[in-house]
Formats: sequence, structure tokens, C-alpha cells
Amino acid sequence: MQSTDRSKVVVRKLGYMVGLVGPFTALPQVLNIWTCHQAGGISLWSSVGVSVIATFWLAYGIILRDGPIVISSLLWVILDSAIVSGVLRYGILR
Repeated sequence: MQSTDRSKVVVRKLGYMVGLVGPFTALPQVLNIWTCHQAGGISLWSSVGVSVIATFWLAYGIILRDGPIVISSLLWVILDSAIVSGVLRYGILR
């Protein structure tokens, strides 16, 4: 295996790792909203923006058949949608 092929494999594996781990940085907000029923200090519009952008990247990743982009974007859409719905439920509508 050539050096460039090995580099691509390493970068691909890192892409999957970051794609899986990165979105879970939003998990503390999701848990705080849904377990404590508190959405104070969490921006609805920022979370909506991240969800919209992640939806674009999800479509992009599906079209290009790029696993790390699909996985990461799907997780971002799920977690940020949970944040948006929690802010609507326990923040704005409360």
C-alpha cells in the first residue's frame, strides 16, 4: 500500500470518528432540556439554523455517497431537532 493510500484510509477513519463524536457535543443541551424541562439560554434560531444546514449536508452526503458526512449530518439533524422541539416545548411555549 502506498503512502497516499494509507493516508486516505487514516483520514477516512478519522472522518467517521469525528462524524460520530462531533454531534454528541449537543447532547448535554438535549439532556438538560428534556430531563430538567429548562430551555433558558438556548437560542431557538441558532438551533434551527444548525438543523437546516445539517439537512443540506445530509442531502449532499447522500448524493455523494459519503458515509462520514451522512452519519454526522444525520446525527446533527436528530439532536438539533430535539433541541428545537425542546425549546419550543419548554422555552417559548411555556
